[in-house]
Amino acid sequence: MLPNEPTSRRFRRESQAHSERRYGLPLGIFTVVLVLYALTSAMIVSSDGYERFALVPISGLLVVMLFVIGHDACHQSFTPSRRLNGWIGRIAFLPSLHVFGLWERAHNGRHHRYNNVRDMDYAWIPWSQKQFAEAGRLRRMGYRIMRDPGGLLFYYLLVIWAPLKIVPRRSHQGEAERPIWDTVLVWGFLFAYALLLATIAYVGQRPILEAILLVLIAPFLIFSMMISAATFLHHTHFAVPWYRDVEQWRREDGALFGTIHVRFPWILRKLIFNIMEHHGHHIAPGVPLYQLRQFQATLTESEALTWDFTIADYLDVCLRCKLFDYERGIWTDFKGNPTSERLFRVS
Repeated sequence: MLPNEPTSRRFRRESQAHSERRYGLPLGIFTVVLVLYALTSAMIVSSDGYERFALVPISGLLVVMLFVIGHDACHQSFTPSRRLNGWIGRIAFLPSLHVFGLWERAHNGRHHRYNNVRDMDYAWIPWSQKQFAEAGRLRRMGYRIMRDPGGLLFYYLLVIWAPLKIVPRRSHQGEAERPIWDTVLVWGFLFAYALLLATIAYVGQRPILEAILLVLIAPFLIFSMMISAATFLHHTHFAVPWYRDVEQWRREDGALFGTIHVRFPWILRKLIFNIMEHHGHHIAPGVPLYQLRQFQATLTESEALTWDFTIADYLDVCLRCKLFDYERGIWTDFKGNPTSERLFRVS
């Protein structure tokens, strides 16, 4: 380790040993998950028994798995081929109804460059006491709901996906070229898939609306709730700060200390492809998902926050992380009472 070297920089140097990309393993993973998603969808739409309802959450989990694959491909870390990563990412993003180009620009270009920086990051930015006091009644109510343990499950759908991930709006894109063809691909898939499901249901003399709801809409909603909870847990904890500006973020080594590793049971970690191993991913997004766990293990727990998920601890995080005081570096409740210690390490 070099003298006074930031932890994140040392961690990034060590990532080179874990950044080898392959063809066989990732293509096998992608193919298996895609086939399982197609088979599960076919079983739901062709069944008239109660088992079709039990298959819906399985389909939702498969949408999550495909999304994580697409997320990796968008970082160009899934395979060695940029073109192949692009096509895998676009296909994997279809069931979660995400426009590849919009995700790439916001997630790679903003979130990964400036995580936990107010006005630079774009997800789960906590309000200050002043912002909360000055907001209108409806906005305050909406913010309260989205910081509630149950309400936060709808945050991604309403605040991130709807305005940012499905329609290329100039108000969000600025002068950047809008990804028209990626948008056409997602909307084309949506209408073609809905038409296919309607046709299968009609021929099988089953309710058309039910087929579309169970195969297309319900798994997407399950995905949106799971990804909402995951992104909240990635960057929100009463021991993790947010930052006033980029300069403070750099001084505080925010790329590392603004992230969290939440440990879930072994089987769930495998099913969601290690997406909660978040320190490693943020410092070195070029490390592929199939090597992320080994890379994460190179960082000691004393260097960044790690906690084992429990419902009680989740509720505690939600209770304590309401507003953030960007001057003092502490979390507060809605009345401004401190709910954490001072979190800034340098300033």
